[in-house]
Amino acid sequence: MFITIMLQREQEIKGVVITLKNTIAGRKRILIALAIFASLVLTAANQNLSAKAQSYPEYERYVHTYLNSEILGNWTYVEKPMFPVFLNSSQVQIGRNWSIVCPLRANHSYHFYCYGEWIDSESEPETDYDLYVYDPFGEMESYHTESAGFPEHIGTTVDEAFFVPEHSGNYTIVVRNDPRESRGSQQATLMIIENVECNVWHEHYVEGKKNELPVLETSWAYEFVTESQYTEVSIKVPETLDMYEARVYLMANPKEDMGSVLNDVPLAWELGLYGERDDIFGGYNLESKEYRGLAYASCEFHGQDMFINFTSPHLGKSLYHLVFIGEVGSGTIEFLVKTEFENACLKLSTVPGKVYPHNDTVITYVSNSTDLTNVTIQYSTTGWKNTTTLEMEIVNNRTCSAVIPGQAAGTLVSYRVEASDVLENALVVFGNYSVKYASALNLTMISEVIHLGENITMKGHLTPPDENISITVCFTSANETKHVICYTLANGTFTASFKPETLEIWKVQAKFYEDEIRYESLSPQLTIKVEEQPLLIKYSLYIGGGIGAIVIIGAAIYLKKLRG
Repeated sequence: MFITIMLQREQEIKGVVITLKNTIAGRKRILIALAIFASLVLTAANQNLSAKAQSYPEYERYVHTYLNSEILGNWTYVEKPMFPVFLNSSQVQIGRNWSIVCPLRANHSYHFYCYGEWIDSESEPETDYDLYVYDPFGEMESYHTESAGFPEHIGTTVDEAFFVPEHSGNYTIVVRNDPRESRGSQQATLMIIENVECNVWHEHYVEGKKNELPVLETSWAYEFVTESQYTEVSIKVPETLDMYEARVYLMANPKEDMGSVLNDVPLAWELGLYGERDDIFGGYNLESKEYRGLAYASCEFHGQDMFINFTSPHLGKSLYHLVFIGEVGSGTIEFLVKTEFENACLKLSTVPGKVYPHNDTVITYVSNSTDLTNVTIQYSTTGWKNTTTLEMEIVNNRTCSAVIPGQAAGTLVSYRVEASDVLENALVVFGNYSVKYASALNLTMISEVIHLGENITMKGHLTPPDENISITVCFTSANETKHVICYTLANGTFTASFKPETLEIWKVQAKFYEDEIRYESLSPQLTIKVEEQPLLIKYSLYIGGGIGAIVIIGAAIYLKKLRG
């Protein structure tokens, strides 16, 4: 009776079943001919596991097995990519095939893996299953022929962990027991499930129950992988839909010996795919009345958003399944798996340098780790007594920019940037800049050479001019530095003097340290040499004294003669 029903089901969907092409041997079109389904030799463990998987109504409703069909021989049709396909021991005998057909969506990322008792890395593995992937048009997209006992990697390329189909439609995975390398036919599980990226919003269509019974899009599942112990799941529900539940199942953590790793991505603990539980691991199912998982949330009414947060007790990379179950109505939900919490921030990209009067100023920030959705800038020129708000333009998802109009000299512009990112973080930064005139300093010297004991006198001019502006003039030699503070007159001129006490070469430079309306400036550096005084000037006192003495002596002699 079961076989008859399955054959009838095959006839109903024959329009979507494909004819495969053998692209290895010249890609000639042939039908995959599979032998009559052999008698299953089942172990007790396999019987229990297979029976448990098929006891769930969702599994029974959407996973169909066909024996000795005219088109594909022995095969399983999985209507939704989220159910494990159990292959019993001896189900795929040496030299025989088993096909799994499943609808996939173009440009979505799917995790394919095939493991079970047949995986054996020891020196004498028993079973060698090879996998062949065909697209909806019967063209072979890839084949995977690792040696016996090694799991097959089914990715778009050899370096990618996930398979991204180019077309939407029924893809076929053929599991072949390689007659050249295999000595047995051990139990296997083939799993196909869509992988969703964390920290990115996704959409999913949900349809509630009809006449109290679930339909195809009532229950759905995805997987995600994260190393974050803390995770939040946000779900936006439309007003046309009432959700029954959203659930998170912890399916693997290789550090805890729960699950294995292939291409750096964990594989689910196999028993957990069939509803088995070990502490907080496993229990995966799509049923309304079964185990709810590690964390879950529900709706009380149409359009009520849902939120799940949880902390895993285990460190390291973990694999989770995310299940959605609709209740009443229909609509597209939006959901986000958030694992980034502390790193998101805005960093200044275009730094406002010297802003001059009446020049527009560009303010640019970059989000360091997440895409931006909305950004505004609020600025004030009155110490936040009055404000103006502008929308910032978002470029390349992570860069935001705005132009603040030019202001008068002496204005301090304060601003606050407020951004929302795809993770619904509120990113806020503050900044300010001053608007001032450019200034210029001119410095001249009275003489390039002075004599020891004389003053070095410098004259200068500040532009724009103003009265009583402090100017620092620095006199520097090899052994000494002297700073002289002087002040400008109303026309901007100033004078500075310094008397050196050593014979050296001095460098002189003036600096203005800015004020409320002018930026700082520095004059050119000038050089002055201090030399010895000329001999005549240096000894003039002595020379003058000697001449005086001679005059006095001569006068005394002359007077003496007159008296005699």
